[in-house]
Amino acid sequence: MAETLLQRVARGDHAAVALCLDEYGGMVWSLANRYLRPIGEDPEDAVQEVFAEVWRQAGRYDPGRGGEAAFIATIAHRRLTDQQRRAAAR
Repeated sequence: MAETLLQRVARGDHAAVALCLDEYGGMVWSLANRYLRPIGEDPEDAVQEVFAEVWRQAGRYDPGRGGEAAFIATIAHRRLTDQQRRAAAR
């Protein structure tokens, strides 16, 4: 079986990091806009935070449990929800 994009990211493949951003950046940006624009928050920093978490968690990705997009969307959902809560607390 071929190595997945996230498995390559986990082992430090810099080309895979760029491909991951190209492949999933639009999805994460769209989620960040949906979660944060209505509350007046800028999604740009949140997108960076999501991808930083993706790099840290890439080694936990198991292709047998689901697709890469779902893995990344789950991380995005958690980080963006955290940011919504922080904004609400301010």
